[in-house]
Amino acid sequence: MSALLKAVLLSAALAASHVAGPQQGLPKLPLTFPNGKTIQVDLAATPAAREIGLMHRRALPRDYGMLFAFPGEQELQFWMKNTLVDLDMVFLDKEGAITALHPRVPRSRVDAPEETLARRSGRGQYVLELPAGAAGRHKLRVGQRLRFALPRPLS
Repeated sequence: MSALLKAVLLSAALAASHVAGPQQGLPKLPLTFPNGKTIQVDLAATPAAREIGLMHRRALPRDYGMLFAFPGEQELQFWMKNTLVDLDMVFLDKEGAITALHPRVPRSRVDAPEETLARRSGRGQYVLELPAGAAGRHKLRVGQRLRFALPRPLS
């Protein structure tokens, strides 16, 4: 095998090994809804974890969520880049009270132009992403409080 062919094959193998996939290895914590139901959520507390979020997941379990934690309350905007499932987005203040609720935010295609991606905004310190329909199943409403305890230090 020629050196050039080996180099091309090695480059292709390295590129394939860096194909984006679902984020793994995040801390988990229990989160309790106002109806008393508790689920385990992944915690995205670092800039890198928040940036990747639920990208590239083809399905989500019914009782699953990802909690995005920010250093303080602020205006937040989330988008659905490379998010392959419909989601409910729940914006929460520093006490865990719902400030904005966006049910059934539509998924995107991996190759979708950025200007066509769904975007949702709200004020908060946390955003909970759930499988589409979960907010309705748990009868979530603005003003209700979700309970969770973050690890310290937050990282």
